[in-house]
Amino acid sequence: MADYSNTDPGMRQFINQFYAAEVVGFEAIGLENARAMLDAFPDMVDLPAVEVGEIRDIEVAGADDPIKARLYVPENANSNSPALIFYHGGGWVMGGLDGHDRLCRRICAVGNIPVLAVDYRLAPEHAFPAAIDDAKAAFHWACEHADELGFDNNKLAVAGDSAGGNIAASIALSLRGDPLGEPVFQLLFYPSLQPFGHAQSHKQFGAGYALDEADMKFFITSYAGENAFASDDPQLWPLLATDHENAAPAYIITAGQDPLQDDGSDYALALGASGVSAVHKHYSGMTHGFCSMTALSPIALGALEDAAQYVGTVLRS
Repeated sequence: MADYSNTDPGMRQFINQFYAAEVVGFEAIGLENARAMLDAFPDMVDLPAVEVGEIRDIEVAGADDPIKARLYVPENANSNSPALIFYHGGGWVMGGLDGHDRLCRRICAVGNIPVLAVDYRLAPEHAFPAAIDDAKAAFHWACEHADELGFDNNKLAVAGDSAGGNIAASIALSLRGDPLGEPVFQLLFYPSLQPFGHAQSHKQFGAGYALDEADMKFFITSYAGENAFASDDPQLWPLLATDHENAAPAYIITAGQDPLQDDGSDYALALGASGVSAVHKHYSGMTHGFCSMTALSPIALGALEDAAQYVGTVLRS
């Protein structure tokens, strides 16, 4: 039975609303409804969007065809600026540019860095590794078009939340030493990094915290099939890579009321054991996705702004 004695009041409010629905669970409500629900999520739980210097919807290279992206530029941006390439969460099956617009705006404004949000292809229409392939293609496109974007192509970071954190971590490993460009930093919000069911937190928090075991199994199966749970492919599960040496330094956020908390904490340990700098920030009373719930908790807002300030400072140093 779920224990809410240490849960942040705002997160408890969210959990209560989540389970008060007539139908509970992303698979149960159907993928179309789940996608619509996630798109509407910011209006319910996030603070109003902050202003930035410029926002531009553009197209970038995908693995097969061009894909949509959104460029956020801070006020008084310098040319040849470090920048962040962002991959949204949503279980690899939901989400897009609009649903993560407020989070990307705040990273841009508070971190004072450009952010390029990438609208990679979703499963099940486009199964693994389509999202990873799009993410790599978009990163390389940003490197190649750095001048026109105002980016320093030697100082490009990757970032993502949940499934997007999985994608960011995956390409931070697979692009190590890539002559076309590699990430110099990775910002990961409560990432999914190993097969669900492997970690203690998967079991301890797998029911009652608004990201249930059934949801995770639905997401993973939709994305990479039933064999994903036995896979040791580091493209799919970055924590299972044989080594993490020379990966980009990381800032990893985990939540204490989240089944995925061990994924992030174990990854920070794996990076550290390989000599890679990894800052791990753990927020004990928070649930999965909390950095997009800034209207519900000042802790959520503080965590997001601290991360934005940190990555902006590191990239400019």
